[in-house]
Amino acid sequence: MKLHQLDLNLLLAFDALMTQGSVTRAAEALFISQPAMSHSLNRLRTFFDDPLLVRTPQGMLPTPRAQRLHLGVQQALRLLEQQLSEEEEFEPSQSKRRFVLCTTDYVECVLIPPLIQRLSRLAPGVTIEIRILRDTLPEAELASGEIDLVLGFDEYMQVPGYLGKETWLTEPLAGLVRADLPIATSAPAGAEADPTQWQERITLAQLIAMPHVFHSPLGTSEASLDRYLKGLGFSRTISVNSQSYMSAAAIVSQSDHLLVLPSMVAELLATHWPLKSVPLPEDVPDYHLNCVWHPVHGQQPALLWLKALMKGLVGSR
Repeated sequence: MKLHQLDLNLLLAFDALMTQGSVTRAAEALFISQPAMSHSLNRLRTFFDDPLLVRTPQGMLPTPRAQRLHLGVQQALRLLEQQLSEEEEFEPSQSKRRFVLCTTDYVECVLIPPLIQRLSRLAPGVTIEIRILRDTLPEAELASGEIDLVLGFDEYMQVPGYLGKETWLTEPLAGLVRADLPIATSAPAGAEADPTQWQERITLAQLIAMPHVFHSPLGTSEASLDRYLKGLGFSRTISVNSQSYMSAAAIVSQSDHLLVLPSMVAELLATHWPLKSVPLPEDVPDYHLNCVWHPVHGQQPALLWLKALMKGLVGSR
């Protein structure tokens, strides 16, 4: 006997017949006609080569074969129903779901802390696993569901068209310098009237002249800033490559170097180190934070909930 030879809808009919003990009541329970239920019973009898339910003065009584089958069929139907309902519903406050995010240290610094804070209130049983985004997009892991979301900037990611993608944030770059450098302390003429309202920009000439610490989490040798400068016929001097924001900030705090990075991270580091965040020339290209997912899993209620939560946190910054 092979499962593929059985119409699985007949198992629903069998369960209703065994539960109700009547063709009429079983038909009503499944919202089908009595002749249709009688036809299902005849097909079941043929498939199992057993009467299954026998008409008696006491009503329809199950055969020993039907009694043995019923418990297993009930368990299988309940398990299938449970698995299907889990895809339809997601209750954050009760969930024990583990989400796997593949991302850069930018997202770890800026977005994950407020996310964890929000989860502690909305979904205390939910856990987050962070995997660092490397130089290739983890397409296979997205397809299998091993990774739920990828979050990264355009310059790190070449996203195939078949994947889902949203841009959640456009953020300017900033220059991070030692707080006592002249570029961080000098003010333009007239600033004395309201010194809190000005912030001098690094000029293109200064951007080119200063030695740079290059934050390169993926080990790359070029960023959007380099492509921007190349388009103008210039290049910068990179003295140090670092894969960590913390080590890059430590270097800048003890040298005359410039570190170019997203402005929110620059402001965050400046609160913990003797550093100053200074805007770059206005036409330097912004960063674009993208969220990428696989369309196979894109409509899962749990994933839709997490995306909405994280997107809201990004928008509130």
